[in-house]
Amino acid sequence: MALAALGGQDGDRAMRIGWKLALVGLLLLLLLVPLMMLSGLVSERQQRGQEVAAEIARATAGEQVLVGPLLLVEAEHRTRQRRVVNRDGHMSQETEDSVQPFHYLVAPERLDVQGSLRTERRGRSLFSVPVFHASQALRGRFRHVPPPVDAGELRPLRAWLVLGLGDNRGVRKISIALDGKTVAMEPGARVAWLGEGLHAAVPLAALEGELAFDVALELAGTGSLAWVPVGGETSVRLSGDWPHPGFEGHHLPDQREVGEAGFSAEWAVSRLSSRVSQALASCAPTAGACSGIFEGAFGLRLVEPVDRYLMTDRAIKYALLFLGLVFGAVFLVEALASRPVHFVQYGLAGLAMAMFYLLLLSLSEHIGFGPAYAAAALACSGLLGFYLAGVLGGRGRGLGFGVGLAGLYGLLYLLLRSEDHALLVGSGALFAALAAVMGLTRRVDWHSLGKG
Repeated sequence: MALAALGGQDGDRAMRIGWKLALVGLLLLLLLVPLMMLSGLVSERQQRGQEVAAEIARATAGEQVLVGPLLLVEAEHRTRQRRVVNRDGHMSQETEDSVQPFHYLVAPERLDVQGSLRTERRGRSLFSVPVFHASQALRGRFRHVPPPVDAGELRPLRAWLVLGLGDNRGVRKISIALDGKTVAMEPGARVAWLGEGLHAAVPLAALEGELAFDVALELAGTGSLAWVPVGGETSVRLSGDWPHPGFEGHHLPDQREVGEAGFSAEWAVSRLSSRVSQALASCAPTAGACSGIFEGAFGLRLVEPVDRYLMTDRAIKYALLFLGLVFGAVFLVEALASRPVHFVQYGLAGLAMAMFYLLLLSLSEHIGFGPAYAAAALACSGLLGFYLAGVLGGRGRGLGFGVGLAGLYGLLYLLLRSEDHALLVGSGALFAALAAVMGLTRRVDWHSLGKG
């Protein structure tokens, strides 16, 4: 009878442990609801930040892409056709001239760009974006060579120097000299697929030899600055005060230096390594689009060093893992120390950990992500350590949990800042946690937990 009663007690204890694990698991699922609401709040704030950035771009200037300078020539295509006519029974040949309008573009043999970039922050309320001011000198030369035609000849009538831009509103100052003579610029690129840009009239006499150009341009914009390598040989040298440039496009810099004070970069692109020349030759100036011309662009983007919303969203993705580790540790202490922890106490501890992400989001909008992360981690670690000291019956246990949670938050910060090594660090930390639990409980008789 005694053995049967003992076996029944062991069965009841096992059932209680099983129910407790099931309730803790259910609580983890319930805590996903506020975490999902927090994730939605992050997305909402991020969207608002993007809307503010778009508003600032509309009020200032958007992304800038420079195409050119190019030489646009309007010509007449003269062809002569012979035909046989019958006049009063007599066959004769007549010659008829046909004249059709013809437009074509000439790319510079060489294009050299040297510039400097200065940034400032503009914003509304809690949201701000960087705005750049780029001073550039574009130099090069043209050699006018008409494109081949199947028949007849081309006779140039008028010519313009055109410069394509991403957003004309960013032009602060511009001056252009052709063969040392200053010419006036007018709005409009006169090339249909360019959209926005500037143009200047070029005398026909200048097409007979080499035509040198010198452009001084001060351009403002947001987001990114890029160039299309239209020259036979294109070189770009740019320096700026933004310490976090994101180089992008079809060509990366041949040389670059990035530091806390800013950056410098150099590109060198030949027509042999770019498809822009082929795309330019196949695109008529009057066409509505030019396939492939912008795919060869290269440049840089002003990357925010720490996107507070992106980092917060990434932190929330680790929330379930954090809850599982802390709940598992509390359950382990509860089981080994025979100190029962109520379901409500688990819930309050979980809500305190969920509050970390709300504090992180709200504080980061005012003091930046790094200080906000430290403040939220210290607040939640201290609160949870203080609470668990009473729940688990000892200041030492509460202090241990507070220090352990602070260590987990520190590990999470490393994971967020070191994206390339996040998987390695995370898997190593999980293995160490599992090894610690297995080492501490390797001699535990789980069947006798709660006896006596």
